[in-house]
Amino acid sequence: MKPKVEPLNLLPDESFRLLQWNEQDVTDVEAIGSNGKRYPYKGAGDVWHCHPGMELVLITHGVGTRLVGDSITGFKANDLVLLGSNLPHCWHAQPPMSGYALQFYFGPKHAFWALPETKDLGTLLSNAQKGVWFTGQLALDVADLIQSMPRHCGVGRLARLLLVFEKLQHSSDESWSLLSRKSFPSLQDLSSYQGIQKSIHLILNSFHEDLVLADLLKEVNMSKATFERQFKSHTGKTFTRFLTEVRIDSTRRQLVETNRSIGEIAFASGFNNLSHFNHQFTLIHGESPGTFRRKMKTSLAPSNSTVNHS
Repeated sequence: MKPKVEPLNLLPDESFRLLQWNEQDVTDVEAIGSNGKRYPYKGAGDVWHCHPGMELVLITHGVGTRLVGDSITGFKANDLVLLGSNLPHCWHAQPPMSGYALQFYFGPKHAFWALPETKDLGTLLSNAQKGVWFTGQLALDVADLIQSMPRHCGVGRLARLLLVFEKLQHSSDESWSLLSRKSFPSLQDLSSYQGIQKSIHLILNSFHEDLVLADLLKEVNMSKATFERQFKSHTGKTFTRFLTEVRIDSTRRQLVETNRSIGEIAFASGFNNLSHFNHQFTLIHGESPGTFRRKMKTSLAPSNSTVNHS
């Protein structure tokens, strides 16, 4: 069986694809045609995958873990990420979740590049090969443009895509950052891709359990040597490091969103040794779980200052 590499099959009346999902997971979405009509579409956003086309993903509601290349980080509403060609990714969250995706493929010989005005986009598209995370007012402005697209057809919708490109290209250094430390070439070994997909799916859904590599190898039907080599090739991380970072991301969210003790959070996320958890959290975040929690709780607390109306 061939592994799933999501194709970019455009409708006859469009040069890029606009997807939307509302209060559900990212497998049941709608493709919005250039004529404004909506078509059911089976997405792959919750499964670790890649595709030759580029993609701009906007999450408008929901929280979870985002995997882009070798980056494993949390996400929340107004998350805006540009993905380059063949960059593996997925958004893992508990429904409901809402968002949009713009998918496009302007290959090297596409007529788009014959326009002199598009030459400035080279840096943006090059950075996208590692995934670009946009934040602040820029992300909000681009989100407004994306969310307005379903109300426009034809040239109007295309014009908004070009405005999105323009805003992203000329964004300030403070409004964006690269996600992955490495870029990923097109798939060379398709035979192992499906096994790695399955293993990542198992990790994301069972990280809180006592995952044993030997059991995982049985599930994906791969030898230890092959699995370890292919897993690092496809994800940029060892199995142990990947599992640890998924668990740490889970604890990070709980430290901010709950009042559970640090020990409870660590054990519920798959760590069976509190000292080891504290060490790993500090390695990744540069500060202890307790310090991280205090800083985040303070930054998110409402101001106690009063306004003098006299």
